[in-house]
Amino acid sequence: MLLGMNDISGLHRLIAAALRHGISAHGLVLHLRQAIEGVYSPRGGFNQQDYDLAFLVQSIAGPQLLYSLQRSHGFASMMTVQHSTKIPSLLPSVGIPAREEMHENMTSFLNPSIKPPPPLSSSGKIPRNILMFDGVALESKCCYCSRRDSVLGLCREHSKNVDPKVTSFQSVDKIRTALFKETEADKKVCFGSDTTVVAMAPYACSDHYHPVPLIVLPSDKTEKGEWLALWIWTLIDEYTVHIYGKIMHGPFFSIGSNGDLSFRKARHIICMTDEIDPNSELGKIICLVDNPLIGMNCFTSPEGITGTCDPKHVFKCMSSSVFFNVIIDIYDCQDLPCSYKIRKALWFMTPSLQLQML
Repeated sequence: MLLGMNDISGLHRLIAAALRHGISAHGLVLHLRQAIEGVYSPRGGFNQQDYDLAFLVQSIAGPQLLYSLQRSHGFASMMTVQHSTKIPSLLPSVGIPAREEMHENMTSFLNPSIKPPPPLSSSGKIPRNILMFDGVALESKCCYCSRRDSVLGLCREHSKNVDPKVTSFQSVDKIRTALFKETEADKKVCFGSDTTVVAMAPYACSDHYHPVPLIVLPSDKTEKGEWLALWIWTLIDEYTVHIYGKIMHGPFFSIGSNGDLSFRKARHIICMTDEIDPNSELGKIICLVDNPLIGMNCFTSPEGITGTCDPKHVFKCMSSSVFFNVIIDIYDCQDLPCSYKIRKALWFMTPSLQLQML
């Protein structure tokens, strides 16, 4: 009756605590009555799911909601979560990402206690990974980073024009002047309007798919593909030598991005340097002597990293040639119906039209 007529928060923890202490059936009923009246709540006994749920509530909705749910539904407090769960922290880049920042983020997020190494494949090898790049809309404002003692929110393209370190009131005022009053191009800075997020995940591995962020940094979307390729090279080099990188989690197989021009150019700069050796593991699949895959890209980076892209963006780029009198609205960034029509038309293409595309 007590359980059928009342909603007791943390019921499983209450019963587990009673069993641990060897409380009799009469004592258990007494605890249930006290819990219903709000005068008794078991301490501890949270499992990993409880910690994860409390962490998500605090991260998404804030500490006020977590405190309310703690009082009403027996959620774990934030202090309990912090003491019981190791929560990695992503270090954002102030300007162009430095190797030290990449190293620190890899140490935090690729640590085996945070991200266990993937299981070996059927061939006995570590699954390879894809390095993913994308842009996320950013609120254009500055904030203070206590870990760096610096101002965050300035675009990486122009942040070199001012010292982001907060050493005095005058240093903050110089940043304000560079943002709102400076007119000279080599002294002016601007807010980041877009955040570049770099993450990695196992490639074609659905049972261990946990994307991990490695870099996050603001941009005003004026960075050229050549500049972008430089620090991507640095990221790949750091991952290769890091103790939790290539050795533990496997090498990069591919670099993927959306249809952004600078991302595409950087991807081509990196992944179009060396032709695949026909005798290599990948070359034996692609560069078949008897039945070669005509039109297949046979170029990779020196490490064998291939370039890839979201198929939707590939078809949108191809639409500029107006193959089948199907025109995508260039002002509609999500013109999915037209993208579907192009994919459908490509499926029924004749061999002659396929050669025209190549």
